[in-house]
Amino acid sequence: MTEGDSWPLPALLLGARLKTLRGRRPQNSLAKKTGYSPTLYSRIEAGAVRIDKPEAIALILKELGVPAGPEFDQLMSLARDASVPGWASSFRTAYRDAVPESMVRLSELESRATSLYSVETAFVPGLLQSDAYRTAVTEWTLLPSQRRLAERVVELRTERTRRFLAAKPPSSVFFLRESVLRQVIGSRELMVEQLELLLTYAETSRIGVRIIPMDLPLALQVSSVTRLDFEDQLFAVPSVIYNEWAGRGDYYRGPLDGETSSDEFRDFRFVIDTAARLAPGREDSRRLITEALKAHRSHL
Repeated sequence: MTEGDSWPLPALLLGARLKTLRGRRPQNSLAKKTGYSPTLYSRIEAGAVRIDKPEAIALILKELGVPAGPEFDQLMSLARDASVPGWASSFRTAYRDAVPESMVRLSELESRATSLYSVETAFVPGLLQSDAYRTAVTEWTLLPSQRRLAERVVELRTERTRRFLAAKPPSSVFFLRESVLRQVIGSRELMVEQLELLLTYAETSRIGVRIIPMDLPLALQVSSVTRLDFEDQLFAVPSVIYNEWAGRGDYYRGPLDGETSSDEFRDFRFVIDTAARLAPGREDSRRLITEALKAHRSHL
């Protein structure tokens, strides 16, 4: 890990290695012997939780039979890295009601991925939103009791985008339903600004924007699904799929060598593969964005 990293990626790496070391040994048995609840131990292996007490990981390693030496030291170093809160966690601490833990984790992982594939059926992807569109979507989607926090939520989402684009973003492809381009969020003027920005992103290195025409079927039980792939580091790093539906975000870890992927991971990978199959290439996608842009301009 490098300076500035925070817990999600090292936690994912640590958890995957712990699962490999456990092999066929029952998870509940190991959790009991190391003093963890089965639920917490499962979340540690999934890389879904920050390690608030890194020294406690030593108990797991000893029970797994990892002797003192290079691998033990590497895993303990990962445990310490997996305890670092990270920039997005401060928003979660101060505004828990409006900033779900799943969004904090996603925000931290995006800038560390090597590739990203995202399917969006409701709105322009958060990472490609203009400031005005982002504000309008935030106000539209927050519950009435949460709207007092809208400014801070927008701040988190803005910083998420800035960090994603600041250095070298992962090789990314965003698949959008054409209906996302046609709906009016905020105002026609706002949509013109957003679609002009989307055209700019379509020409940006390492970012692909593909539009799925409205006349093509896409019966998906998702509003947003994202797959993140990572470069292997000390140990192999599994892919992660994030699914967002009805305000809830769930993560599914992909398989390592010798593992069988979960049904959920396979299902959502199928969703992404289907979108990739249906979406036309760059030129046709640019045409669909341009046509939607002209339609909004015609109503000004």
